Amino acid sequence: MAALVAMLPFAALARGIYLAVRDGDGANHSAGVFLSLLALLLGSLFFLYSVRYYLATLLMLTSSLVLSTTDGNGTGHASGGGRAHGLMRFVRRRNGNGNGHGNGNGNGNGNGHFDLGREPFVSIHIATYNEKRVIGRLLEACAALEYGNFEVVVVDDSIDETKSIIDAWRSRTRFKVIHRPKRDGFKGGALEMALLHTDPSAEFVIVWDADVLPFPDSIQTFLPHFYRTDGSGQNAGVHVPRLEVAAVQSYQWHVLNRSESWLTEAVRAEYAGSYMIERPFQEFIGSLKMIAGTTYMIRAGLLREVGWSRSLTEDWELTLRLHALGYKVVYTPYAESPSECVGTFGRLARQRMRWAEGHSYNVRRWFSGILRSPHVTRTEKVEFLYYSTYYLQAAFFVVGSAAWLVSELVLRAHVPEWFSVFGWSLLITNMLSLPVMNLAGLLLEGAPPKDLVGVLGALLTSFLLVPFQTYAALKGLVERQEGPWYRTPKTGRVTDPVQHLRRLKWLRRWLARPRPSARERIRVRASVAPRPRANGLGWIVVGGLAIALLALAIGAFNAPTARAAGSTLFLHGTATFTLDATAPAGLVPATLLLAPVGATRTWATTTSTSASQTIASTTAFTFQYWTTGVASGMTGATIALSFSAASNCSSATTIAQSSVTLAVGSGLSSPSFSPTTDVTVPAGSFFCFTLTVTAVGVVNLTLDSDAASTPTNLTSTQTIFIPEFLLPLVGLAVIAPVVARRGRRRWGMRP
Repeated sequence: MAALVAMLPFAALARGIYLAVRDGDGANHSAGVFLSLLALLLGSLFFLYSVRYYLATLLMLTSSLVLSTTDGNGTGHASGGGRAHGLMRFVRRRNGNGNGHGNGNGNGNGNGHFDLGREPFVSIHIATYNEKRVIGRLLEACAALEYGNFEVVVVDDSIDETKSIIDAWRSRTRFKVIHRPKRDGFKGGALEMALLHTDPSAEFVIVWDADVLPFPDSIQTFLPHFYRTDGSGQNAGVHVPRLEVAAVQSYQWHVLNRSESWLTEAVRAEYAGSYMIERPFQEFIGSLKMIAGTTYMIRAGLLREVGWSRSLTEDWELTLRLHALGYKVVYTPYAESPSECVGTFGRLARQRMRWAEGHSYNVRRWFSGILRSPHVTRTEKVEFLYYSTYYLQAAFFVVGSAAWLVSELVLRAHVPEWFSVFGWSLLITNMLSLPVMNLAGLLLEGAPPKDLVGVLGALLTSFLLVPFQTYAALKGLVERQEGPWYRTPKTGRVTDPVQHLRRLKWLRRWLARPRPSARERIRVRASVAPRPRANGLGWIVVGGLAIALLALAIGAFNAPTARAAGSTLFLHGTATFTLDATAPAGLVPATLLLAPVGATRTWATTTSTSASQTIASTTAFTFQYWTTGVASGMTGATIALSFSAASNCSSATTIAQSSVTLAVGSGLSSPSFSPTTDVTVPAGSFFCFTLTVTAVGVVNLTLDSDAASTPTNLTSTQTIFIPEFLLPLVGLAVIAPVVARRGRRRWGMRP
C-alpha cells in the first residue's frame, strides 16, 4: 500500500507538466506546479520511511498493551506451551537473573533460567584514542563483571594521559594492553590488532566503546541468543547453538548524561525510537539488521575468518559481509549498555557526517553483492534498499516541505487535478512520524515524563543535521576512497543514575515503576551531577533553545551552510610560504636551515575565513616533521599557531604554542599542545604557523617540507568548522515554548 501511494505523484508528473504548459498561465504558475510536483515526489519518498515508522510503532505498542502476558515484575510466563505472543518473544529479557525468560527461538520453561552448563570464553575488545575521561570507569566495570571466563583486550592509539591510565591495568588478571604507535586503520585497525591478541580459546567477542558503562551481568544477557532450546524428544531442554547467528546487537543506551542539555535529551529520545521501536520491528519481520559499532557480541571464530575492514563505518561493512555469507544478526534491547550522549552540535554533526559517508560508501560497494547474493532473503534485500538512502531521508522531507510551502503559500499553484489538502496531509503525516516513534520508544522504556521533552529536540536536531548528512552521504556515494576518521570526544559526565531496562509491560501501567534494587544500579566513581531544575520543567531548555535559534537565524544570512576543513595543514613554498590542507605532491622538498638561534619562518593560509569560529581549549595540535642532519643532532624551537587580519600575519594573535626539541628523522611528531583557553577566530582572518629556532646543537639540522616524501604538517583534532544555518527553524522555535507548556501541564510536571 505504501509503495502504491508513493507512486501516485510519479504518475501525475508527466500529466502535470503537460497541463502546465498547455494552460500557459505564466512563469509563476509553471514554477508553482513544478515545485508542488517536486514536493509530492520527495514527500512520497519520505513517506515510504514514515509509514514504516508508524507501522513499527503501532505493532510494538499493540504488542506491549495487548499481547504481553507478563506483569512487568519478572514473574510472568509464556502461554501456549511456552511460546510468548507477538513481538514479546523477541524483546523479553533472556537471562537467568529473574528479569525474564525464554531462549533463542522463543520457547522456554517459564522459570526465567538459562543454564548452558558451562561458561564460554568471552573476549572483550576496546579500541581507544584519547579517552582519558571515560576509560578508567569502563575498565573498572569490566573488572566487576559477574562472569568467570573472560578477558579484556585494550588497543590504545592515544597521545594523551589515556596511555598512563591504561598502563596501570597491565598487571591486572584478565587484562591485555596494547599500544599502537600510529592510528593505522583507525578503529577497524585497532580491533584487528585486538583480534590478533585474543585468547585462542575465545568463543565470543564483545565490542564496547570507551564511554560504555556495562552492567555486571552484561555477558550473560548476550549469550542466550546464540542458542535455542530443543523442546521435544530425548534432547528436551538441551541448548543447541544457532549456527546461523553471527552476532547479537543490543541497545546503545545513551542515558548517562542525558540531563546535561537539550541536545543530550534529544539524542537520548532519538535512540529510544530507534532501539525500542525500529530495531525490534526489524527482528519481528526478519529483515536485515545492522551491527552498530558497540554493544554487540559476535562469534570469535567467524570474526577471525572475516576480519576487520578499515572503513569509516567498519560495523556496517561487517554487517554486509556477514549477510552476504548467509549469517544473521539478532537484536535484543535487553543486553543494553549505558553510554554517553554527544554533548555539542558540532561533535554530533561530525559524527553523523562520518556515519553518512561510510554508510553510503559501503552501500555503493556492496550494492550488487547483496542484491545478487543467494544467502540474503527477499525481506533482507528490501531492508538493504531501505538502508541505501537512510541518511538522505531527512533531506527528502525538508526540501519537499520547503517546495510545497513556496508553491502553496507564495505562488499559490499546485498540481492540476490534485487538492492542496493532499499536500498538507502528506507534510503533516511525514513530520509527525519520527516524533511519534521516539515518544513510543520512551514510553516502552518507562522513561519519566520529564524525558519526553527530548522528542521535540530530536525533531529539531534532525532538521539541523540535514545539510551535513546530505553532503556526506552524497560524497560517500561518489568518492573513490573514504575520507579521514573524526573522533567524537567524550566528557565523562554522569547526570543520572541508571538501572536495567524494564521488560515491556502493559502500557497503561508504565508510570507505576517500583524502585530498582541496589544490584540493578550502576556503581560509578564519577560524581553524579544533580539534575538541573530546567530539565525537570522542560521550559527553560525549550525557551532558551527558541531564543538561540532566532539569534542564529538572524546571523545565518552572513554564514555559509557548511564548511569542511581538513584536519591537517601542510607547509608549502620555497619563496612564498603558505599553509593549506592540500598534501604536497612534488619530488624535491623545500628546505629550511634550523640556524642560527632566532631564525624564524611563518607559513600562512592564502584565503581568509568566511565566518567566525572558535578553537576549543580541548583541541590538540601536533607538529609532524621531516629533518636531515647528523643522527645525534637536536634543535630547540618554538612553534605557534596564530591568526591575523593581514595575509602577511602581522599583529598576529596566538592560538596555541609550544617549545619543542626537533630531532633527525622522518615522520617525527612533537608532543601535542593546546590553547590555554577557547580562542575565537573572527571572520576574515588568516591562519599562521610560525617556527622560531631557540637552541642549536653542534651540527645544524635542516627541515624538509612540501614534497610527497616529506609532507611536514600541523595536525589538529578540531577538523570541521560548522556555522549552523537555522533560518527554516524560526517558525518551530516560536511554537516550541507553547508545545512544551501544554505538554508540561498534561503530564503533570511540577517545579
